[in-house]
Amino acid sequence: MEYNPPNTRERVAARRQRARRPTDEPAVPGWHRRLLDSWHSGRIASGAIFAVSCLALLYALFSGQFRVQTVEVVGVEFLSPERIVDAIPLRGQPIWLIDEEQTIAPLLASPFVEHARLSLILPDRARIVIVERQPAVYWRTGGIDYLVDRQGYVIEPAPAPDDALVIVDTSNLPVEPNMRLDTDALALARELALLLPNEVGLQPAQIGWDFGLGVFVRTAQDQMIVFGRSERLERKLTILAYMLANGTPFTYLDLRPINPYYQNRTDGRP
Repeated sequence: MEYNPPNTRERVAARRQRARRPTDEPAVPGWHRRLLDSWHSGRIASGAIFAVSCLALLYALFSGQFRVQTVEVVGVEFLSPERIVDAIPLRGQPIWLIDEEQTIAPLLASPFVEHARLSLILPDRARIVIVERQPAVYWRTGGIDYLVDRQGYVIEPAPAPDDALVIVDTSNLPVEPNMRLDTDALALARELALLLPNEVGLQPAQIGWDFGLGVFVRTAQDQMIVFGRSERLERKLTILAYMLANGTPFTYLDLRPINPYYQNRTDGRP
């Protein structure tokens, strides 16, 4: 049996070499040390605040306290507040998730509504402010009367009262709600309805509009007076007043040209 003497010197040298070699794994502090460091650095407080904020947000989003319970409608005269509330269902909706512009869009599409605004009031109220289209005149085409507002928008078919201003469209062009008519023609018709009796002494039997002629007036004597558009209105009224004062006979008077002309036909045609 062979004997291997221990190489004590080499073994000691190898042990010393291993002791001098740096370790790859850093020292890991204990859990109590990590907890203390987190407390001092504020990470625990920040996490707690974040968790509370998340819980508060979830509560605000889904709590019944922040759902719309009361809907107030302001500014309506012709429209029904109940119909408006039914048109945009707000009750029960989380107040934080309501898109005001998108919610009010169906009202703006109505021919009765000129402007609309939605305001949300914490914790559970909604306020709808409506500006209705104000009726100004009636537009008659194809035997049907249409209510028209001051901006020229058609509101709806409606029979004209006896004392209402009616513009008769002899072109019989199709008309439908929310369509915008010739605003100059509407404004001129309103002015003529006011100025002709008061300044010229002429009571129109009919105020009409034609696609080719523009605005015209018929008298009780079956005279036709064409005004066209509203430019040079004062001059047109002066010429008309002069002819009426002088008793100039005419059945057709066209005030549109710079040099107006008239005709007097016994057959009633211009």
